[in-house]
Amino acid sequence: MADIIEFLEARIAEDESAVRASHLGMQGTDLQVAGAGSDASPLSPARVLAECAAKRKILGNVPLVIDIPVQMGGTSEYVLMCLAAVYSSHPDYQEGWAVEGLERS
Repeated sequence: MADIIEFLEARIAEDESAVRASHLGMQGTDLQVAGAGSDASPLSPARVLAECAAKRKILGNVPLVIDIPVQMGGTSEYVLMCLAAVYSSHPDYQEGWAVEGLERS
């Protein structure tokens, strides 16, 4: 599971950096204000930053019990695999993380 967590942490950081770079000069509250009124937009800065924070919260709360074998499809691993699915076109994405029923990006 550590590989998928590292993969997700890197993708989240990239998403966050991309938003900040596209709104160069804006910081914190300015980014939130820039996204205000357009929160329904999938690309609003505030929404992307909120999504990054939510994903980090999920990653921080995934139980990592390494002494007990985790069965593929167990709840924690399944959640991570679903999160990773949106990055399936990334060269570091592993086919073993694919979730049936989720479209490839």
